[in-house]
Amino acid sequence: MSGGGGVFIQTETISRPRPSLKTRPVDFHRSWESLRDAMAKVLTDPLKPPEVGINTHYHTVYQLCTSQCVNLHGSIGDVPLASESQEGKAQPWLLYQRLKAFLIDFIDTKAWGVVGQSRPQTDILVCYLEQWKNFKMGMDFIHSAFHFMNQWVRSSQERPGDIFEVRTLGYICWKEHLYMKFKTSIIKALLELIQADRMGEVVDHSLLKGVIQSIVALGVDLRIPTQFYSEQFEARFIRATEEFYAKEVAEKLGAGADQTLVLPDYMIHSEKRLEEEHRRLQQYLDKSTEKELMKTLIKVMIDAHINTLLEASQEWFDDDRIPEQKRLFRLLEKSDGGLEPLRKLIEDRIDAEGKATILKVKTEALKDPCVYVEMILQVYKKYAVMVKEIFQDHEHFKAALEKGCKRFINKNAIATTSGAKSADLLAKYAHMLLKPSSKVAKTRTEEELDETLGEVLTIFSLLEDIDVFQRVYRDKLSQRLIHNTYSQEHETIMIGKLKSVCGYEYTYKLQRMFTDMGTSRDMNKEFLDAMGHMEAIRDGPAMTVNVLTSVSWPQTAPKYNFAVPPVIQSCLDCFTEFYKQKHQGRSLSWLHTQSNGILKTTYTASKTYELQVSTQQATILLAFNDVAVSGISWDEMLNTTRMQDKELEFGLSVLTKFKLLNNDNPADMKKAKFSINEAFQAMNRKVLLYNAQHKEGQQTDDVIAIKAVAEDRKYSIQAAIVRLMKSRKTMSHTTLVTDVIAQLQGTFKPTNTDVKKNIENLIEKDYLERTPDGKSYKYLA
Repeated sequence: MSGGGGVFIQTETISRPRPSLKTRPVDFHRSWESLRDAMAKVLTDPLKPPEVGINTHYHTVYQLCTSQCVNLHGSIGDVPLASESQEGKAQPWLLYQRLKAFLIDFIDTKAWGVVGQSRPQTDILVCYLEQWKNFKMGMDFIHSAFHFMNQWVRSSQERPGDIFEVRTLGYICWKEHLYMKFKTSIIKALLELIQADRMGEVVDHSLLKGVIQSIVALGVDLRIPTQFYSEQFEARFIRATEEFYAKEVAEKLGAGADQTLVLPDYMIHSEKRLEEEHRRLQQYLDKSTEKELMKTLIKVMIDAHINTLLEASQEWFDDDRIPEQKRLFRLLEKSDGGLEPLRKLIEDRIDAEGKATILKVKTEALKDPCVYVEMILQVYKKYAVMVKEIFQDHEHFKAALEKGCKRFINKNAIATTSGAKSADLLAKYAHMLLKPSSKVAKTRTEEELDETLGEVLTIFSLLEDIDVFQRVYRDKLSQRLIHNTYSQEHETIMIGKLKSVCGYEYTYKLQRMFTDMGTSRDMNKEFLDAMGHMEAIRDGPAMTVNVLTSVSWPQTAPKYNFAVPPVIQSCLDCFTEFYKQKHQGRSLSWLHTQSNGILKTTYTASKTYELQVSTQQATILLAFNDVAVSGISWDEMLNTTRMQDKELEFGLSVLTKFKLLNNDNPADMKKAKFSINEAFQAMNRKVLLYNAQHKEGQQTDDVIAIKAVAEDRKYSIQAAIVRLMKSRKTMSHTTLVTDVIAQLQGTFKPTNTDVKKNIENLIEKDYLERTPDGKSYKYLA
């Protein structure tokens, strides 16, 4: 068989000798002396080819262990050899003892003398390693020759702690009779050589590796093989490492040094040192040392200076010093818990920078949702890039980005008390993107629009008050659908994104609104087919009706309606009759405030204009078709249109502002007379008046939306309270409040006061009652 380390071992097949019918006694002493001489030669010069093949030595060992032997000298322990030699039971033990005594004698007389005479410290390592290599290669040969004895050792039930396989026995003898006598000098020489390596001197890495591996090998008899190496070398090596680097760090970061200038170089040096030590692990240290070595290096180089590094990092982040940021992350990542303070620092920076950015544009952002959302995106994108490029998408910093953005989005100079205002402005920004005619949408390509919608969803996922977003988004979607200013493709994409984040229930009503629009298109076609022969439809104005399901749309039936002109009312009556015949039991409520149309001027001399007007504006203008040139007074107009004062006043003010009507008393509209301005002129043939009326109603819609959200929240809180109480029957006040908040925080975050008020409401409604101690509640209903 072949051996390692360049040793020459004659290759032969080891075979068990066949038993013969006649056996002769074996001279134990003579056979042993032959075996001993062969082993001495192998241990002295393992590279020299043996005179006798290994198979011969194997047969000799086999005979000494199994055959009847004579010439047995001495005794084995307290057992006289004569009493057991006839059966051969004591022979393996005798051979084992002879082998052990031989190994000890060889080590004491040969190897010990060579190592003991070495000087200076480096020479002891060279001599030690040379003797160890010879001994190790020789033991490989002897271990193979004593194969049968190894089998006996493994099968022996006697003295299991005192007998070992041959190679292990040799290592134990080496450890006890050579290494332990020179261990102080060996370890000292190893540490000095390693320090020289750290100081940049040229050292023999193979020498270090060989000696260290020998120490590892000497723990072969222990339950944990590396225990001996750890006790003899590793513990002292770690102490020496800590002392070396503690001194070096103190010199690098000495008192009085300008930390701003020193720390960047210190981080470069630390990374270099860590790489060097990792290379030493590969070159000559045992891999079991890695954990303790890295732990010590990190403690000395990083953990002890985390606060100093973090303080200096503020300037690195302020000045966008990318190399320093990357090194800081790489170093702190190696430390247990080192990333947490950096994560907190980044989270706080995101929050502070976000709030400062919004504060700078507060005035503009309140007027323009685009400014507000784009400032949020500016901060988010900046730190998203940092998380990806500097922090390698580490989970700690993904969390820092999310938490930091949540903090400033939901509480800032505009969203002062909660995130409701942020949700409101984000929904309006989405409206601008999804309305094809808006400036925001026109300035973007299809790809840019899709990307921006994705960014809106990113910000949406950070909102606390997504119920506010839902309500405002639904209001704006209804406007886009009713006035046919939408892209089916983009609307579908947006709703799909919302559904992926919040689930089916969140977008159910939005999807139903699109269903209603499709149903309305079919219904309008059926209406024209069924009623087109009627005079009111045939000769009246062209009309398109959208039938909206009340539970899905934010619009509500008005408390009153003004008097639309007869020419329009007759068409509405026809459609109402058609609808009742088609859907028995259902009723229609006309939402005139959501309607608009086109009027043509026949009185202007220069050209005919198309006036795009709201239904209120149309009602006012059509009133002039049947009056004298002298005009209509305020009271007459109020009586004709049956509008409320505020509504009529605004409608007249818009028409006079655009010079479609003349007002003979601008100072007091209620005492004025209004007449058609026949000299009206405009740049474009199409004159858009509807938007002016729409903008007036927008603030009212916002107020209504806020009230609707508040009302919905009240019912959501009460429903959560009832669900919890119904399942648990009795709950303490603190537990109930905490669980209600936890249950609802996915939609909005109610305050303790909100929950308490609704608990009181449910007590008044006899859903709950207080327990006698006043600290808990009991479910009643």
